[in-house]
Amino acid sequence: MSEASPTLLFVDDDADVRKTAELLFRRAGYAYLEAASPVSALSLLATTPVDLVLLDLNFSKSQTSGQEGLDGLADMLRHDPSLSVIVVTGHSGLQIAVQALRAGARDFVMKPWNNERLLATVEATLASRRTDTLASTRPPALIGLSGPMRRIMAAMDRCATLTIPVLFSGETGTGKSLAATVLHHQSRRSSLSVVECATLSPEDLDDTPNRTLILENIDRLPDKIIPALLSYLHRAPRSNSRVISTSARPRAEIGLDRGLMYALSTMDIALVPLRERVEDIVPLAEHFILATCQLHGFHPRTLSPEARASLQAEAWTDNVHALKHVIERAIILSDHPALTPDDLPLHDRPGAAADTPRGNLAQSEKSLIEEALNRHNFNVSAAAAELGLTRPSLYRRMAKHGL
Repeated sequence: MSEASPTLLFVDDDADVRKTAELLFRRAGYAYLEAASPVSALSLLATTPVDLVLLDLNFSKSQTSGQEGLDGLADMLRHDPSLSVIVVTGHSGLQIAVQALRAGARDFVMKPWNNERLLATVEATLASRRTDTLASTRPPALIGLSGPMRRIMAAMDRCATLTIPVLFSGETGTGKSLAATVLHHQSRRSSLSVVECATLSPEDLDDTPNRTLILENIDRLPDKIIPALLSYLHRAPRSNSRVISTSARPRAEIGLDRGLMYALSTMDIALVPLRERVEDIVPLAEHFILATCQLHGFHPRTLSPEARASLQAEAWTDNVHALKHVIERAIILSDHPALTPDDLPLHDRPGAAADTPRGNLAQSEKSLIEEALNRHNFNVSAAAAELGLTRPSLYRRMAKHGL
């Protein structure tokens, strides 16, 4: 093994299996990282150079379909198409392992594994692994387990390598620029240009081959540049180039000529506000914790159960941007190994105070919620319907009042 030992990331929900793997690979001279879930693995991949991933396919009790692992494999290859992944599985069987190979895995090993064969497979895969020629920095990652995020990722997968123009729309802070950059990395194009539309000039519309041109805030496009942009949109596919646009406005409110909008948005992908994908809040927060701790050299932190509930109860008007700010500030100001609600500056954000009722109004709201919950035997969906709230909104108010 050379001085710069390859780094392996072993992904399995079984702590005993991970420990066995750690002993084997460290003894063989590899640098070793581990994760208990695909989403945790994706956070590591976004912050740490990894040469090879070894991935289990089942992460929930009684699950043998392998779908969780296959989804995780897709997320990892979306993050870094050149990544080498070996599937290590037992319950799913040979058929699912072959399916993983078709989805982009480099090889597979069945559990219980033979140590010599596993090490040989790792060495062979490392020897033949492809080199990422897109960038020397870590590619960005989209974090999300919710249905809306899965649909967005599936749409991106379908058009990743095509030259069709794509429009990402959504509220401020939902991750439009990140999604556009991820789509660029998926496409394997060699050049990336990002331009604010208010400053777009004819010089930005040159015929550089294999390029992704990201146009930020397409609703601010000056009228004088529209003819040049239309011409470029027709030329770009010939040189395997593509235009990706972003806008904080819904497509119908962008205000550009209909013909131009059609030319810019063969694929229109609307990013979902964080309040409508509550199940993504904790994975995102854990990702920001890992990234912040690694960037600034802090000791690893976790979220207490109470902190998780508090984060999920927030409205997040400013979406992922606000969540990232809260986590970064908490890591810097707190010395607790497990962050608590008191560590989270949830009410120090602009506009946060407006979300919190005071005095008698707060007591009245609490009483109304309690009564509705009692009438429906704490069936949250039924209580939310009676109160005219969405389930996430009711959960936020329940957490706020300690219900």
